[in-house]
Amino acid sequence: MEKSIRVALYGDSLFLNGIAKSLEAAPWLEVVRIQPDAPEAPPLGEALGASLLIFDIHEASPELMLRLFKETPHLSLLALDPEGDRLMVLSSQASGARTTGDLLEVIKILGESKTQGNQQDMNPPKSQPIGRI
Repeated sequence: MEKSIRVALYGDSLFLNGIAKSLEAAPWLEVVRIQPDAPEAPPLGEALGASLLIFDIHEASPELMLRLFKETPHLSLLALDPEGDRLMVLSSQASGARTTGDLLEVIKILGESKTQGNQQDMNPPKSQPIGRI
């Protein structure tokens, strides 16, 4: 199956490593990682060609938020809150997110709206609680 949506995970926390492992099981989803300590990384979205950028809200500094909004205005930004089992779309929208299946569903909806992708079977794998990965 062709990977029709690309998402970028910003950070290297244990939580995001677990999220990455779960997301990589979706055959329609390409996951790329951005390491925050990479020296002089190119602009986040342009370098990766991602439709969505995902990060842990508890690891996001105000400087990171400003950089994301400045460098990636075309991306949907998804802030994960493992302590509150929430996923926030940083466009003043919010969605409940108790499982990785919930996360995959939001990625699918937002990613499809940003791509001219195929309408393929995009069933998420078995879900696990977001805050417990």
